[in-house]
Amino acid sequence: MTAPLPALIVDDSPAARALARSALEAAADALGLAFEVEEAGNGMEALRALTADKQALVIVDLHMPDMTGLEVLSFWRQRGGGARAVIVSTDVSPRDREKALELGAHALLEKPVTVAALIEVLRGLVVPE
Repeated sequence: MTAPLPALIVDDSPAARALARSALEAAADALGLAFEVEEAGNGMEALRALTADKQALVIVDLHMPDMTGLEVLSFWRQRGGGARAVIVSTDVSPRDREKALELGAHALLEKPVTVAALIEVLRGLVVPE
């Protein structure tokens, strides 16, 4: 197993954060990876956590009350943040999908986040070739 990779899960729902954490841990186990997971309950908490520029992976909800996942990603990219980003949502419009990809999102996943979906994303993002 490799050294733990830092990851941030951002969602205003504690239940959704718990599901995403569980799915991420199971997917990581399946791939022989480990993550050191931090959580943020809103966009402002996420921006504070991202200022350290240590995350290898950020999983962020698209729809949050204080700022959208796209706004979090935009701010982060403007500041030079390079973490791999996954946007999650119960619904993603074509415009949101286009904007997310423009902002450098590596994947968009439907909520609830599943182990199978994360395995596919992680294979393309953090698993060494």
